[in-house]
Amino acid sequence: MNPAEKGWLKEYIKFRGPHPIDLDQYHIKDQDSLLYKIVQPTGLIYGHPIHAPGIRHPKEQRWNSLGKMKIVLLESFLHSASLKQNNLPETENDWQDFYLETSQSIGQFYSVLDPQITKKKLFIFSKPKIEDSRFTEQILHRRLFLKSRWDNFWASLFQNSLLFLDTYYFGEWRAGKFHNMKWHKDSMKMLLLKVIASAAHANQIIEREERNMFFTFLSSSNLSKSQSKIAKEAFRDGITLEQIDLRQADTWLLKKYVLELAILMIWADKVVSVEERAFLNQLATRLGFSEEELDISLIAIESFVIENWKEVYFLQSKHSFKVISETIIQRITFVLKKHKESISQEIKESKELWYLFEKSKTQPLNEEEKEIMRVQLIDILKSIPAFVIIALPGSFLTLPLLLKVLPKSVFPSGFQY
Repeated sequence: MNPAEKGWLKEYIKFRGPHPIDLDQYHIKDQDSLLYKIVQPTGLIYGHPIHAPGIRHPKEQRWNSLGKMKIVLLESFLHSASLKQNNLPETENDWQDFYLETSQSIGQFYSVLDPQITKKKLFIFSKPKIEDSRFTEQILHRRLFLKSRWDNFWASLFQNSLLFLDTYYFGEWRAGKFHNMKWHKDSMKMLLLKVIASAAHANQIIEREERNMFFTFLSSSNLSKSQSKIAKEAFRDGITLEQIDLRQADTWLLKKYVLELAILMIWADKVVSVEERAFLNQLATRLGFSEEELDISLIAIESFVIENWKEVYFLQSKHSFKVISETIIQRITFVLKKHKESISQEIKESKELWYLFEKSKTQPLNEEEKEIMRVQLIDILKSIPAFVIIALPGSFLTLPLLLKVLPKSVFPSGFQY
């Protein structure tokens, strides 16, 4: 199976059929938070899809970037739809039918979102029906955008960022909501562009990266000429948060999306100035988020970049990696200090971990024991409410680093590493 070849979707569904979507593994009841937990590590929310949620296809490494991105987008649609199911399938055949029906409904969804889509030149030789799998194949291909040469990594994050909105609205559409989706989505895009413009003006200096990102996002939005003109004027003249009506972001997930795109705009030069942090604090407050929730969003973005450093190949500068690494260490340390009591309790309740701490006082741990300690400490971090919904950079969090960022008071007395 190769997503670059015709008929790949039905082949993928055959592969997917025996593997149910397990939503219980996330231990999250709120649907918005759960969709964020599932999709955030994929990179889709940042417009840079890398890893699909759920099961991995054994031939994934052979696919090109566009092929991998198709699967990320498809799997995100499948997971979004599963969240809106009153009763999930039980048997393998039922799951197969669910995957097939859901994938075919993607074409129907886009025909509702854009009624003109069936009149566009999607097909060279034949025009399949909207409910046909081939129609979905063509739609997924068209929705993804690849550019052979990126001017800047941060600008590239916006190239496909609107696909996250597609997966969100798809689930809502499956649940019978957002009947006027095009108006709602266009309103969200205008809101995002205004927030991005405001973020760019936060420190009174428009960086080249920020300009690139704004106009990249604008070109991806497919807004009308009059709407594009309003957005350009907001960027040219400047717009304050007080001038922006944020009510269109009326769910937790849409608010989270607005906040994290603003963070990416601020983060274009990889440094958050005092003025920019004040802007983010103000935006977070207006959206109903605490300062800690803002830090969690910052950590989520930095974790994604660090965890996928080798695959985001246009981040060439080692200095950039160093800056990002040092920043995320500071943020994680700051958050962990607020939760030291619960961390300490979790460590005490883990008999194996406590034993290893005690053993290390008198003799060196072997490599296997060190890895056990590292994994268990990361699991404890993941249990902290602040970190439940994001993917921490597991490979980056070495044991020495974990022992550095964790408050010293959580360790047994006399412990030294």
